[in-house]
Amino acid sequence: MKKKELYFVLESSERAFSTLEEIKQAGFNATVVSTESLRHAVEYTPEDHHFLNLRHIEQNQLLQSILCLFVVDENRLEELKEVIRRCTNNFKGLKGFMYSRDILDYEGSI
Repeated sequence: MKKKELYFVLESSERAFSTLEEIKQAGFNATVVSTESLRHAVEYTPEDHHFLNLRHIEQNQLLQSILCLFVVDENRLEELKEVIRRCTNNFKGLKGFMYSRDILDYEGSI
């Protein structure tokens, strides 16, 4: 079965966690990374900038945005996209974007 990768970037908000939960409940899994834009990253001097602090952990908050990397079977890609569209109201309710690409070579056990 061919594999596809889907990148999903979502602006961090209270609804981001519920969106991820809905995607999980639909049977999908991903690698999720807290991120920030280049613009935001260079607004602070290195002394003032912290990529993660205790506030993020204590309040269960992400940074500016999140990146989800999904690897899915080709026949489930459209289903995943539909879940994301529904959860984000076609990116009108939550800001973000997604795109997918073919995976030419895949090995692994998860």
